[in-house]
Amino acid sequence: MARFVVVLPLSPLTVGDEFTVAQWPLHVTLVEPFDTELDADVLCGTLAALASEAGERPISVAVGEDAMFGPRRDILVSLVRDGGEIAALRAGAISRLHDAGVERVRPRVDFRPHVTAKRHGRVHPGDRLELGTVALVRLRPPETSHHGRILGSWSLGGPPAV
Repeated sequence: MARFVVVLPLSPLTVGDEFTVAQWPLHVTLVEPFDTELDADVLCGTLAALASEAGERPISVAVGEDAMFGPRRDILVSLVRDGGEIAALRAGAISRLHDAGVERVRPRVDFRPHVTAKRHGRVHPGDRLELGTVALVRLRPPETSHHGRILGSWSLGGPPAV
């Protein structure tokens, strides 16, 4: 069983890129981490189809207020004001993943789009973001337990980003 997450990165990601937890690229999580035995190629095909039908332009959003997330409320995030486009893309991704055979996607009912502040960067209230790519990340690939690896990256409404 492998673990994956689907994100909307603030900057396009390249297939094969790897990073540690501390180096995670800034992103908005589209689909929370999930486990599946499905082959990564099936997941990539599912998300590529989603991205190609998502529209011809990036999702434009504004950054709202900061909040504290996590069990101890000690993780600084900046909330993203979604005009409904992220929610629609999220619902489509979850539906397609279920249709492809992913049984363990359990979306949070209290989902709030956000960007987690990292040591290497953050966003600020009032910033405008252009979310133009969907990326599939393999969490904890077999070679290392502390990394993420980009398995697929697709431009919204277009061909693969890279």
